[in-house]
Amino acid sequence: MSTRPALMIFALLSACTPSQEPERVALEVVLDGTEITESTNDAGWTVTLTTARIAASSLQFTIQGEMHAATAWLPGWIVGRAWAHPGHYAGGDVTGELVGDFVFDWFAGDGLGLGTADVLVGNYEGLNFTFRSSSAADGLTADDPLLGHTAHFVGVARKGEVAVGFTAVFDVDAAAQMVGAPFETTVDAGVSAPIELRFLPTDPVEGKSLFDGVDFAALDALDMNTDGLATIAPGDVAHNIVRRALQSHVHYAATSK
Repeated sequence: MSTRPALMIFALLSACTPSQEPERVALEVVLDGTEITESTNDAGWTVTLTTARIAASSLQFTIQGEMHAATAWLPGWIVGRAWAHPGHYAGGDVTGELVGDFVFDWFAGDGLGLGTADVLVGNYEGLNFTFRSSSAADGLTADDPLLGHTAHFVGVARKGEVAVGFTAVFDVDAAAQMVGAPFETTVDAGVSAPIELRFLPTDPVEGKSLFDGVDFAALDALDMNTDGLATIAPGDVAHNIVRRALQSHVHYAATSK
């Protein structure tokens, strides 16, 4: 009887034997506002943002299923898998994390360090984080528009000779996640470059704007004075449209140079 089948079985079993924990690397996570550019929606409005803030927690960094389940872990972590549309991250295991509550302020906080992530070595593919409601614990004043909400945007929408300034606040369901934003980098023992977290008003793959479906002239008219100023708030139709887009992975990315 040939010993080859037995050797193959032994090799497979050996491959599934838990080995020592993979090496960890500590990487700083910083905000990068350089990708916040003008975004033209499907109604022809070109939106220029001047404020973009999101309250979030639990940043997770994911590997494309390269590591066996026996070794793809950190103490206390839950390893998960998620799926996205073609052209973006396709799924992976959580092998890096930055724990805490954050306010991503891509204008005032551009270049600001959020903290140090604990990651395992490997080829990374994706990024996740959890939305939350902001609170006074975030250092927000009582009159801050973000207080009690998930996101706050300020900007100007232009179409031809018409310009509409707007302020928008959004509420996202508690514990809702953004899953699968691109984070394509290799982390090894010698890596020290920070992870840069970006916000993308325009989906770089399909060209869709965060503000698709919003008619800013109609928003201005809702204020009954057509003064070139508009608001978007919870309960508004525009709020529900943008909130769905805001949760999509296509509007976020991370890099490590």
